Amino acid sequence: MVAYRKRQQAIFATVHTEGANLPMDLLQRIAQNDAQIAGLTPEAYHLSAEKLNEAINRSWIRVLNAWNTFKAMRARLPEHDAGTTLTRERWLLPLFSELGYGRLLTAKAVEINGKSYAISHSWQHTPIHLVSYKVDLDHMTRTSSGAPRSSPHSLLQEFLNRSDEHLWGIVSNGLKLRILRDNVSLTRQAYVEFDLESMMNGEVYSDFVLLWLLCHESRVEAERPEECWLEKWSRTAQEQGTRALEQLRVGVESAIRDLGSGFLAHAANRQLLEKLRSGQLEAQDYYRQILRLVYRLIVFFVAEDREILFHPDAPTARRELYTRYYSTTRLRYLAEQHIGTRHTDLFQGLRLVMDKLGDPAGCQELGLPALNGFLFSRDATSDLNDCELANYALLAAIRSLAYTSSGQTRRVVDYKNLGSEELGSVYESLLELHPILHIESAKFELDSASGNERKTTGSYYTPTSLINCLLDSALDPVLDEAANKASKEEAEAAILNLKICDPACGSGHFLVAAAHRIAKRLAAVRTGEEEPAPEARRHALRDVVSKCIYGVDINPMSVELCKVSLWMEAIEPGKPLSFLDAHIQCGNSLLGTTPALLKRGIPNEAFEPIEGDDKKVCSDFKKLNKRFHEGNRTLRSGEGSVFGYHHMLSTDMAQLDMMQENTVEQIHNKQNRYDKYQKSNEYIHSKLWADAWCAAFVWKKIKGYQYPFTEDDFRALEESIDNIDNSKYEEIQRLTEQYQFFHWHLAFPDVFRIPTVDQEPENVQTGWSGGFDVVLGNPPWEHAELKEQEWFAIHKPEIANAVGSGRKHQIAALATTDPELFAAYLNAKRKQNALSHFIRNSNYYPLCGRGRINTYAIFAEIMRNVMGSRGKVGCIVPSGIATDEPTKLFIRDLMETRSLASLYDFENREAIFPGVHRSYKFCLFTLTGPSCPAMKGAKFIFFAQRVEDLQEEERRITLSVNDIRLFNPNTRTCPIFRTQRDLALTKAIYERVPVLIKDGPPMENPWNISVNRMFDMTAASRLFYTHQSLETAGWQLIGNVYYKEDEQYLPLYEGKMIWHFDHRFSTYNNASEDFGDLNLAQHQNPHELLIPRYWVHESHLSNFAKDGRKALLAFRDIARSTDARTAIFSIIPAMPCGNSLPIALIDAKYIREITFLAASTSSFVFDYVTRQKIGGTHMNSFILHQLPALPPNSYTAVCEWDAEGSIGDWIFPYALELIYTAWDLEAFAKDCGYAGPPFRWDEERRFLLRCELDAAYFHLYAIARGDVDYIMDTFPIVKRKDEKQYGEYRTKSVILEIYDRMQRAMESGEPYETLLVPGPADPAVAHPPRTVEGIIGEPA
Repeated sequence: MVAYRKRQQAIFATVHTEGANLPMDLLQRIAQNDAQIAGLTPEAYHLSAEKLNEAINRSWIRVLNAWNTFKAMRARLPEHDAGTTLTRERWLLPLFSELGYGRLLTAKAVEINGKSYAISHSWQHTPIHLVSYKVDLDHMTRTSSGAPRSSPHSLLQEFLNRSDEHLWGIVSNGLKLRILRDNVSLTRQAYVEFDLESMMNGEVYSDFVLLWLLCHESRVEAERPEECWLEKWSRTAQEQGTRALEQLRVGVESAIRDLGSGFLAHAANRQLLEKLRSGQLEAQDYYRQILRLVYRLIVFFVAEDREILFHPDAPTARRELYTRYYSTTRLRYLAEQHIGTRHTDLFQGLRLVMDKLGDPAGCQELGLPALNGFLFSRDATSDLNDCELANYALLAAIRSLAYTSSGQTRRVVDYKNLGSEELGSVYESLLELHPILHIESAKFELDSASGNERKTTGSYYTPTSLINCLLDSALDPVLDEAANKASKEEAEAAILNLKICDPACGSGHFLVAAAHRIAKRLAAVRTGEEEPAPEARRHALRDVVSKCIYGVDINPMSVELCKVSLWMEAIEPGKPLSFLDAHIQCGNSLLGTTPALLKRGIPNEAFEPIEGDDKKVCSDFKKLNKRFHEGNRTLRSGEGSVFGYHHMLSTDMAQLDMMQENTVEQIHNKQNRYDKYQKSNEYIHSKLWADAWCAAFVWKKIKGYQYPFTEDDFRALEESIDNIDNSKYEEIQRLTEQYQFFHWHLAFPDVFRIPTVDQEPENVQTGWSGGFDVVLGNPPWEHAELKEQEWFAIHKPEIANAVGSGRKHQIAALATTDPELFAAYLNAKRKQNALSHFIRNSNYYPLCGRGRINTYAIFAEIMRNVMGSRGKVGCIVPSGIATDEPTKLFIRDLMETRSLASLYDFENREAIFPGVHRSYKFCLFTLTGPSCPAMKGAKFIFFAQRVEDLQEEERRITLSVNDIRLFNPNTRTCPIFRTQRDLALTKAIYERVPVLIKDGPPMENPWNISVNRMFDMTAASRLFYTHQSLETAGWQLIGNVYYKEDEQYLPLYEGKMIWHFDHRFSTYNNASEDFGDLNLAQHQNPHELLIPRYWVHESHLSNFAKDGRKALLAFRDIARSTDARTAIFSIIPAMPCGNSLPIALIDAKYIREITFLAASTSSFVFDYVTRQKIGGTHMNSFILHQLPALPPNSYTAVCEWDAEGSIGDWIFPYALELIYTAWDLEAFAKDCGYAGPPFRWDEERRFLLRCELDAAYFHLYAIARGDVDYIMDTFPIVKRKDEKQYGEYRTKSVILEIYDRMQRAMESGEPYETLLVPGPADPAVAHPPRTVEGIIGEPA
């Protein structure tokens, strides 16, 4: 018991913590007066002439006297006396007086939302509820009339959760004292409890020190509750918890290395080494078994520290026997004190306990019940069961798991309060690691695949705050409906009938959080208390995990981890681990089929060739399959077909779910029943038929290989499983194992129903009825393509480390140097190609199976499909799901069917996901079932950076399907609004101004505009030549064109080379190998031309650039809404352009008018609207098409502020002077009717020219003055630059001044007078005529 007592003393004898608001590690540091913890000075406790220890000691003496007085009077108290006055007056009020509160004042009952909260006392913002020692803090009582009364803990916790003015509170019955915090956002209870009775009777002064430091009035004293010391300490704990989590991740990795190397090093493990050498045991399987051993240790740590490992009826002597000699508490103590020897006794003892726990009888000798399930079975560590492990290796592993280091201080990992979601984040980071074994030197190492750094940094770990937001939007509405039944029994049954699923469950983080929230509501229904006691919640949690939680993952290790996470949360003393095999399954959620697809048979598209297929063979079998379809073969789809089995399967699964699991015997009965189910003829036939449908898509189609599986085979198999020959059966099984096909209606027949012939399915697309009530998750965000670097990092790192074409050459060389590895690579490539082929051609993803496929999009579609008609989906996906072109059909369908409930968009600027770029955008995406559509529209929030931003009302926007049609008539994707005002302003603009292109019928394209990308910088790179290569080849540079005889190499323009009204914004510097902006002197030289990075031969110039056009309207592809400006358009000479500078090609008849389009697209009002449409970093053509632009005929209307001419007449000279600043646009200027020289580059004139144009376009777009002011303030970088240069936001001030002058001109009829002297495009501001004809610029 010495080791046990020492460890217990390290974490206090009479202090108990739940949750992570004030974790044990922080409490230890506070008690030790850690200098790194702020607020522990005498001054912070309002002590001027006294030290902290002196004040605490003085209080201790007085409090101990008060306790003894109370204890004596309590013994004499009559039975009928409630004891409230005694508890308060003789004990608790003196205690609080010693803690600095003085005489606590009684408080009046507070009413919130119609409910009264009778909290006994208060101090500033802190409610303090003091009750009699006869009242249990966790149990509900009844009033004299028999009405239920909330337990003291529940009452105070509920009050804190509902009140906006209170954050922390204290509740005590004199025997126990708890510090509570508002935990409405938490998934589990969180408090610190002091056992006052044990503390005082045992005179545990050290624990009283913590009580005094933690409960002193200075700890809750603040003008605002969130500024008090308790809250500051809580935030400190959260910050340190993140760092501790990273340390623990490193610790777990070290433990795996220690164990892996330890088994390799021990001389007794010859059989293990031989298996590894021969390949009988692969390194990855060895790694998995080591990881399972670590899982077991973690379960031990958690169960022991939470005191839930023993059977409730276990005698004390047996408990002590386990604790002294076999517990991991003892091992953790030994690991701290000793390095360890080469003996193996410690592992032998641990192995004995593990074997006993895996036995149905458990270990009665040590008071331990069985911990059933695969994790504790001998099969889980089959190759390690008979191995030996030296004490030093075991203790090293345990030391890494049990302690973290901070400087010179070693700290105990608080497994008691470490949630399974945190452990999950640690383990998820390990799933992408691969083992490297050096058998002869007994070294076991873990390495991350190159390119997988995101996962090893934990960036896929979803913060609990985000999960809680999704539970609010997706789970709570369903939970509210279930709990709102006529009777408690009906509500309990409805809650336990809920089905919650994560289709990419990983470690089970979402499922654990959902289970806690459901369990709390279930316990509340059962007890009648909004904040039920821990025992009630724990019992409810086990029921919820057993009945309601479902998950799928492609990684078998993740599936095991998910089960472990759920088991750790739902362990109930004396009961075995829940049976989870039927609900948490391994498979590829994305590859499967549905009843509707099965009815249609194998589509002809299944025979499209993929990597490694023979196109001729594919073509032949595609024709054959088509003939089978065209034949008048009867398609079986009635109850006599395979579909008829489904009712039996559903019944079997329902009966399985009803089986009890309170004993190990019952668990084994359930396991046997499930095994029988999976071996039934009905299940085997149904699954084989569905697997065969999927296999047809990925079947290898080459000459001499297995005859492909066609529609004829498929229908034969439907009739009888005996109709398939053995070779095809084996191939289907092989492909099923390789691709992990997963069919939702067969995996969970209790969730999905297949209607009979005379019934209509609720989900017409899938052909099934039913579905999950809530689907949650954060699915992978990655493209469905093989990542060469990651693949070779595991198989041949030197190839992974090569770059560009070098890697391609090395891969190709493998065909001769390492044919086996090359074949494996081709197989991996084929597998990824097959996945893409299936997604595009199976019709399993009719909305998202297009374009460059990203897994998050198809996960979102499958999540919607497995949701029930009254269900909800809540997931975290990139925001592009609502704004990008590849997902436009999906978001359009969601809006049309009113299935989108909410989309809350985040920028990752605050590093919510640490390993993801700060500019990346993701969203909380909530869908609703067809039986409960979002009739008022979907709710949106954009550009949130913290969860707290979701509470800002001005950010909340509701968009209807009609709004979406207005803003994006072609794609029906979502615009992006920061505020409600942005929505109103943009909507008004779209109601007045048409988009550039509106798809038909009839199509509306007044400018006859199209977007052209001349040269892809990667695909066309062979056509590009550098300055050095052309010089070497004898070409001569004149201006910025290379000449040789009658041929030319033309400059290739790129996006960074232009700006508004500036086709000479930056030039390439060969010396620095980078672009640099032109300075003022260069801009003022009309002969100065840009030097590009590359040149292209004139023969490769696009046809439209050869049709006589003298200039093009180009725009930057890179367009970020967070930059100084977003839409960057400019007129440039008719030269070749790379893909970073697309061309907005308009009707050739519009010559002068192109300047109007250039002027409008460069205006602030156009840029403002563009910012509401750019969700990523690119100005895609579909975005440009749907931007509002004045049509050509609007420029022929009379100018309202200068009635002497048209709008076009007024704008042209402004645009011309801004555009024509160099001789290389001379031909364009002449086409526009101006034959003079270019205009001088005068910064001040250009500023006024642009301001007058901007003011004009604000009027043309009918923007009110107050809105002009607002729009200008949405360009903060422009504002900051102005304020730095001029001391004010000059651009806005001048535009508003001009806007007002134009408004007065419009009202008075007097022409507007320009601020420019002389006026725009006046010859006086042009350069002198050129003296040398025909040469632009000077030879370089």
